[in-house]
Amino acid sequence: MKMKLDGYEALKLEIDAGLLTVVLNRPQRMNAANGAMIAELKSVYEAAAADETVRCILVTGEGKAFCSGRDLASAKPNEDAYAIITGEINPMLAAIYNCPKPTIAAVNGAAMGVGLGLALASDIIWAADNAKFSSPFANLGVALDSGGHFFLPRLIGIPRALEMAYTANVVRGKQAEAWGLVNRSVPGLKLREWATTLGKRIAAGPLRAYMGQKALMRRSPTLEYPVAMDQEARLQASLVGGPEYAEGLAAFREKRRPDFAKARGR
Repeated sequence: MKMKLDGYEALKLEIDAGLLTVVLNRPQRMNAANGAMIAELKSVYEAAAADETVRCILVTGEGKAFCSGRDLASAKPNEDAYAIITGEINPMLAAIYNCPKPTIAAVNGAAMGVGLGLALASDIIWAADNAKFSSPFANLGVALDSGGHFFLPRLIGIPRALEMAYTANVVRGKQAEAWGLVNRSVPGLKLREWATTLGKRIAAGPLRAYMGQKALMRRSPTLEYPVAMDQEARLQASLVGGPEYAEGLAAFREKRRPDFAKARGR
């Protein structure tokens, strides 16, 4: 079932060569996440997971920001934070994190609060060299949310995670790369182009193998060595009998590039 690509209030979508590009489209608000954006992101990632024409998803921001956080225009001191987080924000982030297909975040500017969580929920993060990562909750008198307690210690260690939590300091592109917060930092003017090239390269690859590896790597921290090795062998065995392996092997023997998209259509 093909997903719809238009009619969104806070997003712009396009698909090319199996790469779905999701653009956060509230530049006048620094792409702050309002209710519409949160709901639409959840819906889009769930639909993309089920759409066979989508083989990779890339998210980025329109204008100067990636996502500056939750839109606080309607926030109230006594609002039900638990209901908002568990009923709206967490399900959206779960749709991204649990998407079985490859996902990429191209962070073109400020990624703060829920914007940081949105990026961290993706498999791969490329950041502009002038990108800004921050958890500004210390300035608001509240704690990290949007997965900060899950992702940050795993990626940069507890001391640096707590430094971000305690200070609300901005971590810029190159520093984020050095810390391991992002995969790499690239020139801002090239980010969209290079991330799109990466996305199309992944979209052209063996999707079944990618999905199997993603699922196994997500489980690996909880697996003992012999169990992980057995699961790896089982994954490989499940792929060897498929059309993508047949195409890859044929391409190797014929000294040409594999056409996995054609193989999937057989």
